[in-house]
Amino acid sequence: MGNSTFSGPVRSEGGFQVINKNSETGLVTQTGVSSNATGQLVSVGTRKIQSFAGSLASTNAASTAYADNDCLVELGTLNVEAPAGLVTPSKIFIHRALIGITTACGQTLAGNLALSSTSGTATNSAVSGTEIVGAGVTSFNEQLSATQSITEIDINFNDTAGNYHIFVPNITSAVANVHLYARATTTVNADITAGRFTVELEYS
Repeated sequence: MGNSTFSGPVRSEGGFQVINKNSETGLVTQTGVSSNATGQLVSVGTRKIQSFAGSLASTNAASTAYADNDCLVELGTLNVEAPAGLVTPSKIFIHRALIGITTACGQTLAGNLALSSTSGTATNSAVSGTEIVGAGVTSFNEQLSATQSITEIDINFNDTAGNYHIFVPNITSAVANVHLYARATTTVNADITAGRFTVELEYS
């Protein structure tokens, strides 16, 4: 098919992918430029930007206390596909995370984000994995190309709606740790079900 020019938007129900077709074998491979059907995941080469909606509606802190690193909510799964012609990924590199509070949870609640190899961990259960956002992270300074002498802060899930926090950890996690969780880092034994937030994660 030759080049096509459109005067209106190009629309697709199933997302968008740029492909490469081998002229000799006919083999079709994805080049690494894609957008999923909902627009929540955009990939360019190995760099990806993915958005997640966070809700604490299913938490049960009013009846059972949460402890350090207990699961608040599982947010979703990272995409670790790589374009054809590159080595098989062995690490996930976390560039940047933006956490925006849309509704305060109503109680003092600090937390973090972690990547785990296990999906389906129930709320109020311990989640093991790699912390990628929070006070347990020693971030990497891209100007110095060395670890920083400071650590980040935890996420305030009771922050005023519209407030946000930006993290630039520049750290890695094992490629098997694709399941993203929000975890509590403070003990809370009160109703936090009102909490809502959005996570925008940039990673390779």
